[in-house]
Amino acid sequence: MIKELENLVKILAENNLDGFLVGGIVRDYLLERRIKDVDLVIEGQVKQIAQDFAAKIDASFVILDQKYDIYRVVKGESIYDFALLAGDDIEVDLKRRDFTINALAIKLTADFLATLLRQADIEEYLIDPLSGLDDIEHGSIKAVQADTFQADPIRLFRAVRFAARLDFTLEDQTKELMKEVEAKGIKRVAKERVREELIKLLFSNRSAQHLIELEEEFSLLSLLIPEIEKLKEIGQCKHHQEDVWTHSTYALQRLEELLREEFWSARIEQQRIPLLKLALLFHDLGKLWTEELIDGEVHFYDHQRVGANNLDPILSNLRFSKEEISYIKTLVRYHMRPMSLYYAENLTSKGKYRFFRAGGEFIPDICLVAAADLISTKELNNRTEEIAGCIRFLKKLIKEFEQSEERTKDRLVTGDQIMDILSIKQGPQVGKLLEQVREAQATGKVETEKEAIEYLKKGSFNNS
Repeated sequence: MIKELENLVKILAENNLDGFLVGGIVRDYLLERRIKDVDLVIEGQVKQIAQDFAAKIDASFVILDQKYDIYRVVKGESIYDFALLAGDDIEVDLKRRDFTINALAIKLTADFLATLLRQADIEEYLIDPLSGLDDIEHGSIKAVQADTFQADPIRLFRAVRFAARLDFTLEDQTKELMKEVEAKGIKRVAKERVREELIKLLFSNRSAQHLIELEEEFSLLSLLIPEIEKLKEIGQCKHHQEDVWTHSTYALQRLEELLREEFWSARIEQQRIPLLKLALLFHDLGKLWTEELIDGEVHFYDHQRVGANNLDPILSNLRFSKEEISYIKTLVRYHMRPMSLYYAENLTSKGKYRFFRAGGEFIPDICLVAAADLISTKELNNRTEEIAGCIRFLKKLIKEFEQSEERTKDRLVTGDQIMDILSIKQGPQVGKLLEQVREAQATGKVETEKEAIEYLKKGSFNNS
């Protein structure tokens, strides 16, 4: 990155312009965090500077907002965002930003980059008109101005997101400003921006407590998703003393604990974690539409299917993609299945296999949601003695799924072979027989082509 910035310093000098590193890159460097994104402000000719920089380092140039002179240069995993200096000088620009920890800048010069290469102290280069460095050292999120949140309501989300990501706390006065602002303004913010902040928050391994804060302190989640308010009023039954919101947010905290274990973290794709957390948050959504009183007891039959079917408008409104929504719905739809298998009186290989086929590649994710759901239910209702056995079963189930996937990675027979062996014509029956052989393969009944052919000839599948 320093080599690329050296090229930018030369381009700026050739054009007799000043440029500054601002905001997150400065903050994260001071916090010794990994840096991937670089924010820059240039005092003029921003588009031309960004284009020249992209050409010089053989990177992609993207127009983000031509009206406001905001451009992006992408080189591998590194992202450089260029913006026009706001105001007469850099201090004016910084005083218009959101939080003091982001109101930091460093002028791009050859001397500074040389200091950076030596890994020497850079504080002498720091432009810090609002004492942001002090707030970094104290771990405090402090608004730059009294109207910070009115100016852009998305900063309500950003404040909490930074607290989660950096393990900082909201300064008391800033918290009061957040409570005083008309939170309904968040509805006017582009949903794409809300989604981006929500995803970034959910990537944090402390997101549960901060999601609770977003809702309990500022009512921000229920403003965007009205169903959340209703989840606080429903859910009590013989299995749950608590409401759905309490149960789900507690489960989210347990999920984050589970993800610290190698067994679970090794099986969950990092990029799916925010979506997995949303699935857990909404796993009992269907209880809103399925509450029944039968013989004096409250039931929520089929709430998992009903909940999954009602997620589309909620998630589409927040601009999640069809693929993302499908993943979340799959986890919600099948989150009850693992424990149904655990409590089944006569659990068979066929029963497990059908679950594996239904959940597909997301079996570990579904089982993780089931585990967090289970722990929340048992701990909140004083039945903790049951947890260990259930978790052992879920881990064993995942390992059996992995063995099943390994066994079936290669097909033992083809449709043409089945037609020749059984003297049948092409049609739906061939597909059914292929699936039955796959099931036998998955459950260890057949392991070779010869065994699969014998299995077909004997008609073993009719009794399997």
